[in-house]
Amino acid sequence: MKKYLLLIEDEKLWEKFKENISTDINTEIIELIKKKVKGK
Repeated sequence: MKKYLLLIEDEKLWEKFKENISTDINTEIIELIKKKVKGK
């Protein structure tokens, strides 16, 4: 398994994201990546 570092510049946007997720952050980010890849 590879690990990546995520740098967040917009802390307010990050807080809103964290408030709206239903699972852990890693799972949410993976789901967003999957959706993005399928759309192309």
